Amino acid sequence: MNIEAVSLVLASAAAVRAFAPDVRSVLRRLLGAGVRVRAATLIEQQRPAPRTDTPGLDEGGSR
Repeated sequence: MNIEAVSLVLASAAAVRAFAPDVRSVLRRLLGAGVRVRAATLIEQQRPAPRTDTPGLDEGGSR
């Protein structure tokens, strides 16, 4: 290994060490947002459709 390769490895290691916490927090936020979106989608899919065979209050129904 020559000096340029060693310095490249050391610079890369320093950059990884410096930016790893930021990358980790961004990934956690993205994963958390994905989980929330997926959960909302699943909840929306499992909601029963509103019934249309019973009249509402504004349609003359008595409840």
